[in-house]
Amino acid sequence: MNRTLTTRGERTRERLIEAATTVFASSGYFEPKITDFTAAAGQANGTFYRYFVSKEEIFLEVVRRTNARMHESSGTGLGPGATPMERIENATRLYVQAYRANAPIMMLLEQVSGISEEFRDLRLSTRRMYRSRTEASLRRWQERGLIDSQLRPDYAAEALISMVSNFCYMWLAMEDDHDEDVVVDTLSRMWAMAIGLRVDTPADVGRSRTPG
Repeated sequence: MNRTLTTRGERTRERLIEAATTVFASSGYFEPKITDFTAAAGQANGTFYRYFVSKEEIFLEVVRRTNARMHESSGTGLGPGATPMERIENATRLYVQAYRANAPIMMLLEQVSGISEEFRDLRLSTRRMYRSRTEASLRRWQERGLIDSQLRPDYAAEALISMVSNFCYMWLAMEDDHDEDVVVDTLSRMWAMAIGLRVDTPADVGRSRTPG
């Protein structure tokens, strides 16, 4: 629904989106009704339809915003002198932390991606976002002779993303009691070894590290 909103209208729309995020996260996709969103936002029931045409539309907006937050928070943030292994570990840690922070919505998107073409396309766009960034890194490292030159960067990027995202999904969906530092170290080392990058330094597992 595209139209110019007043400042008050923008605030009301934001409240509805925030309320829907909370409701979807706690109740899933199928159970909530429009009235649940308006009640959580402190709005009259008819207010919803001034801003959205359906539950599907507001869910798409919730997921788009979740994706944007994850993409922003999982950027590497490292300087030009960082080694490939440092970049892999840092990116993995930031992704794991971002996934955990947004786990209810990310898991919900996985579950409903087969319901509609729009949900499927949004799920694919999320993967493409991370795949393109990973593929670009792999190509740079191949050009520098740091990793296996025989790997197809596009295929390798897809496989590596699948490993990390599926691990996070199963870990958090099944509520397994994993240690985050061990998760990050294990995924990072498997990531590096899969592309032919040497991993020489023993992991400092169990010590809290702040991504730089």
